[in-house]
Amino acid sequence: MRPLVVRTILALFVACALGAARAGAQTGDAAGPAAASSVELEIPIFAGGLGVTVFEETARLFEAAHPDTRIHLYGDPRMHEKMRVRVLDGSFPDATYCELPWTNLIRAGRVVDLTPYLDGPDWEGAGPWRDSFLPGVLDTWTIDGRTYGIPLEQSCWTLFYNKRLFREHGWTPPRTWDAFFSLCEEIKAAGFAPLALPGVYLRYGDAILRAAFYNLAGPETWRAYHELAPGLRTDPRFVRAAGVFQRVTRENLVAGWEGMTHTAAQRAFLQGRTAFVLSGSWFVSEMRSSIPAGFELGSMNFPVFAEGVGDPTALQTGSGYFFAFTHQDPGRVRRTVDFLRFMTSQARARAFARQLDAPVAVRGVGGDVFSPLMRDTAEMFASARATYSAPPNMLLPPGMGQTLVDARNELARGRITPGEFGARLEAAAAAARTRRDEDRRQVAMLHPVLGSAFLLAMLAAFAWTARGVVRRIWPQRTPEGHGAAGKRGTDRGPETVAPWFGPLRGRFAAGFVGPALLLFAALVLAPGLASFAWALTDWNGINEREWVGLFNFRWLLFESDVFWRSLGNNLVLMLAPAAIVVPIALVLAALISRGVAGAGLFRACFLFPNILGGVAASLIWLNAYDPANGFINSTLTEAGQWLQGVSGEWWLPRWLIGFDSFAWLSPERLYLALIPIYIWLMVGFNLVLYLAAMEGIDPQHYEAAELDGAGRTTQFLRITLPMIREVIAISVVFIVIGGLNTFEMVWLLTGQDPLGNSHVLATWMVATMFHDFQVGRATAIAVVMFVVVLAGSAVTLLATRREEAEP
Repeated sequence: MRPLVVRTILALFVACALGAARAGAQTGDAAGPAAASSVELEIPIFAGGLGVTVFEETARLFEAAHPDTRIHLYGDPRMHEKMRVRVLDGSFPDATYCELPWTNLIRAGRVVDLTPYLDGPDWEGAGPWRDSFLPGVLDTWTIDGRTYGIPLEQSCWTLFYNKRLFREHGWTPPRTWDAFFSLCEEIKAAGFAPLALPGVYLRYGDAILRAAFYNLAGPETWRAYHELAPGLRTDPRFVRAAGVFQRVTRENLVAGWEGMTHTAAQRAFLQGRTAFVLSGSWFVSEMRSSIPAGFELGSMNFPVFAEGVGDPTALQTGSGYFFAFTHQDPGRVRRTVDFLRFMTSQARARAFARQLDAPVAVRGVGGDVFSPLMRDTAEMFASARATYSAPPNMLLPPGMGQTLVDARNELARGRITPGEFGARLEAAAAAARTRRDEDRRQVAMLHPVLGSAFLLAMLAAFAWTARGVVRRIWPQRTPEGHGAAGKRGTDRGPETVAPWFGPLRGRFAAGFVGPALLLFAALVLAPGLASFAWALTDWNGINEREWVGLFNFRWLLFESDVFWRSLGNNLVLMLAPAAIVVPIALVLAALISRGVAGAGLFRACFLFPNILGGVAASLIWLNAYDPANGFINSTLTEAGQWLQGVSGEWWLPRWLIGFDSFAWLSPERLYLALIPIYIWLMVGFNLVLYLAAMEGIDPQHYEAAELDGAGRTTQFLRITLPMIREVIAISVVFIVIGGLNTFEMVWLLTGQDPLGNSHVLATWMVATMFHDFQVGRATAIAVVMFVVVLAGSAVTLLATRREEAEP
């Protein structure tokens, strides 16, 4: 019967497949040549504060004008990360609007040269396409006289201010930095904070540094600065600009700024707590639902120096650039460029500006399309005689971005001087020039002791694990020549095993295990082996891989400072939660297992955080830690005020009230803030594990203990803990692995831009992979994480597993 059933099933499957193929062929024949000539373009875009609605509307209008074209345009706030993965995979769409390593892609010939198309007509046929853009916006992605990027959205960094507040106090927008700092003193005297700046997204503050330096140095020096010209980061003009940034952050920011996200800083401004907020022109679109009715919003360009050489009307701009990827079909590339021409036409540019209340990089869009909230910004664009922009951090040389992040943080907190800030950046630029001009394969032995100790520890861990495994596979023989297992079998007598519980024959075992093993090998083992191979190469994800052997591992262990700081942070997250979560979960599980009132409700409440997942939990706590509006500071402050009213002045209410505007997410407090999140997330899961193990214990053990006079505590320590020891070991392994694999919380709570002191291995791996595009080094970090997890898990299980008792 079995062969007959198998043949019948196979026959039905083949018949269905042939029928589907025949139907597909008939459909294709019916569609005819029109279907064969149709084109479907894929255009993924970053869906930030501007969304994707206008872009989708543009795609539908283009399809209506070109019935043979379908445009699959879609957006996602995480599109940057998704497209970076596709770059590594080599699967490119037709065009995109994302932050990618465009310089490397252009050099590799992956991006369409748009220069011939720009010299052709614009969509309306009124003139060359390049003349339809604002002056200077095409220069950003013009390399060696060839243009590769097309902008639509045009943004600028600006200082927004509260017009009503200025009018009530007789203040006027300052034109120079001296006047700005004088105004800040008046604002503080009136009881307000001068400026809101997000400490979690401190890169917003770079706009101050860039504005001051451009004004002092001028456009030619500005270009040389971004080309890593020697000496410019220690130039007195750059040091002076850094001094302006430090003075702003040290003297003129709202309380709690170190722990504010960009949304929290903008909310503080809208609530009237500050006179200024530093943001981009997307502020109105991003915060429209939070802007109070009747709020009078003004915007001004950055102040200048009296002796500055840069144009005082110059705007610090940034555009959303679209790039088209090369394709074997020239007609497909032409159709993609046609869509870009249509998207930047006068009609679509005006629709974009009107619907999103955002400036565009296309000429001829007047201020009449903007709302009153954006009129000042539109006038700034209209009156600007020059623009300047900075490349995204992704386009900085490897290592340069992390140095900037760390040095900026210390400058803002007054831990280094502006001169020291410039010297650090100059040293990083010199190292970048060396890497660019030379093939550097030497490792500086900065951590010989730590690196050697790490290798010895891993070898010892694997040797001890192998010893334990060998002892379990080949147990020691007793003097009678029988192993422990055989001796126990003799004591119990011969066991009768049902024939259907016997060992499976090979082909049946392969039938059960084979499919799962193949899937595991394809989805886990093969990528893992590939990552091991990548770790031995130098590769930017685009060019050919270069074999470097163990260089990446030697660099990590013996030269890198960030590696050891990241590993130390991982150790904190591996040990501290385990020391806190395990006792709490054990106590709660013991109470519930003994039938405490509301046990069912407690189970659901404690398990609820595990349903959310790491990203959702991180976003909840990100808002909870808001210095001004988060419920943690609000609850602590209100509790202190109530206690002070009840019991008078003493240290406890003063301490609680001190949490007003407390910056939980400042770098020095970040890991302290992570501990409550870990407890909240982990207690429920471990409680369920322990509770299931406790409920499997035979009640007769507790009854016998009670007859012997043992109390609840003694029963817990002498019966419960020993009998669930292996479950506790497994939960500790889960916590250790979770601590080493920590990513979402640190990544999100640091604004996706952690300091070197705040990184864990996973965040550093992602930054190395997708910011620096050093794929070989990033996979080396992943291999080290795998080795540490494997060694730590094996040692923990062997150390905590109870030996089987001898009779």
